[in-house]
Amino acid sequence: MLKRSKLVTALVATLAGIIGACTSSTSTAVQPGTRGPAMHVRVSDTATERAPAVEPPKALASAAPASEVATAAPASSNVPRSDVATAAVAPPVPTALPIEPRTVVLHVGDSFVMAGFSQTLRPKMKSVGALYEVRAAQASYTTTWHNKLSKLVGDYHPDLVIITLGANEVTLTDPWARADAVGRLVKIVGDTPCVWVTPPLWRKDTGIVDVIKQRAKPCLVFDSDAIAGPISRQPDSIHPDNRGGAVWAEAFWKWLLEHRAPPPIEGEHLPKGSGRHAVNPWRLRAGPSDTDATNPQKTASVAL
Repeated sequence: MLKRSKLVTALVATLAGIIGACTSSTSTAVQPGTRGPAMHVRVSDTATERAPAVEPPKALASAAPASEVATAAPASSNVPRSDVATAAVAPPVPTALPIEPRTVVLHVGDSFVMAGFSQTLRPKMKSVGALYEVRAAQASYTTTWHNKLSKLVGDYHPDLVIITLGANEVTLTDPWARADAVGRLVKIVGDTPCVWVTPPLWRKDTGIVDVIKQRAKPCLVFDSDAIAGPISRQPDSIHPDNRGGAVWAEAFWKWLLEHRAPPPIEGEHLPKGSGRHAVNPWRLRAGPSDTDATNPQKTASVAL
């Protein structure tokens, strides 16, 4: 009986130990909302461990490959790269050679020539070694110079002819009646470089400046009012004073040098010239195109 009670006591103790062990094991389980015990994981298990995927930024994911970026061209440009490079560089504008000495410049005209104009031009002509011959007459017109101009051209064989006429014809009721006279003067000059200097108007003209512009070709025309602008006058309010004549002449000299032609190209036809130089240093650039068809009066007169 005693042995049986000891055996029962031993069984009870054993069962109590087993139950206590189970209770202890259950208390170590991870409960929701609690941190579980640290665990040792083998290296091989890390390959299968799930982790949140990290996506690359969208801007980087959509970037074009480096090779495509390097070869991409502006979408708005359809011009080959070589054409763009050449279009940006304009060809140099040819310039005239220095004026050789011993040229002859013949200047004819009315009293405006002596109103500060030729006095300012003379030292400039001398500075380039030119012989500057001036012939001016008061109260002279485009109709009174043909014989005198013909003789002067024959005597001097000028390299450049300057004509300053028209100041006494700004009040004509029929300025186109002088068209033939202007044309005859230009014909006397021939193929010698020539510039017709229109008068700085002392009153609104009736059309003589337009006649000169139309009939003086192939001479170039220096439009004094348009280029030199307003100038000061003598007490008669007609002739330029010394200061006004100087302003007028300075503008003309600058314009004249700018209109000298560049060296001739091979095969270019050259006028005979005076014979003093192989190429006339006073060759001038080509003038504007002929007739202005927008004015019926001009068109009708030119057609005569």
